[in-house]
Amino acid sequence: MKQQPPPPSMWGSLGALAGMGFTIAVPIVFFAVLGNYLDGLIHTGSLFILLGLLLGLITGTYGAYRLFKSVFK
Repeated sequence: MKQQPPPPSMWGSLGALAGMGFTIAVPIVFFAVLGNYLDGLIHTGSLFILLGLLLGLITGTYGAYRLFKSVFK
């Protein structure tokens, strides 16, 4: 019979949540900064910063989902 892994400790769960926060925040900030740079370079108002925020949010959410799925199987 397969042995069940032990439940995650409190510190392990807190570490996973902190990792999830970074997994969401880093792509949002990166793509927003990149979008701001492109807006300044091409003079498009706020088009690329909004697209960057949207792309960062999608990427961060997907990364957090994958992390959540692997940690809390």
